[in-house]
Amino acid sequence: MAGQRPSDADATALWFNPPSHGESGRRALTRERVVAEALSVIAADGAQSLSMRALAARLGVVPGALYRHVRGKEQLYDLILDAVLGEVDCRADPAAPWAERVAALARRLRAVLENHPGVAALLKTRDPLSPTSLALAEAFLAPLLAAGLPGREAALAFRLVYDYTLGFALADPTSPAEQRLRDTATREQLHAFFGTLPAGRFPALSACGLHAWDGNRDQRFTASLETLLRGLQADMRPPGASGES
Repeated sequence: MAGQRPSDADATALWFNPPSHGESGRRALTRERVVAEALSVIAADGAQSLSMRALAARLGVVPGALYRHVRGKEQLYDLILDAVLGEVDCRADPAAPWAERVAALARRLRAVLENHPGVAALLKTRDPLSPTSLALAEAFLAPLLAAGLPGREAALAFRLVYDYTLGFALADPTSPAEQRLRDTATREQLHAFFGTLPAGRFPALSACGLHAWDGNRDQRFTASLETLLRGLQADMRPPGASGES
């Protein structure tokens, strides 16, 4: 009908380069989106590069819009860590040996941290008490207590395994030092170097130093973790035995 205004869909079809529809094409700002974008910043440039103003610019909003979802950068850090730790699968077979359950959790924690570059460094400076961090601590503590470690020793054992895993994840697998170990030719040169050290001055390094610079990152993590768990095993007492609770 003459003079009838076309619908929005019809009008868009009549443009070769359709005009934007303003807010209709903009993604809603949510806390989850804020956290996800902050993780991208940390992965690319480290936690020290994260600022509310820069984050707002990346999200296409004014800085004030962020404060409707987070109180500030300190809370944002904790939300980031809670989101990352929430990716750790805390499920375990209660019938599995305690050491197997603890080792599985440590491997999962390491994998999650290494999948989010920069987060291990942030976690080293903060220790948030949040739903997912509490669930992870509970998952570590349960098998240690069930195996017979008294309460205080179980708590310290949890921190030992947790801190070891976090420290290992801090050694960035893409760092020059790690890349050097992963390069076959360079690693062979390192091994040859240790073979030429004067045994009179460096008897221990001459004998086994090359193993300390082994290129298999997974084997290094597993071997050290097993050493920790064997040490804990020596302190175990049968469940129900008398001791500190």
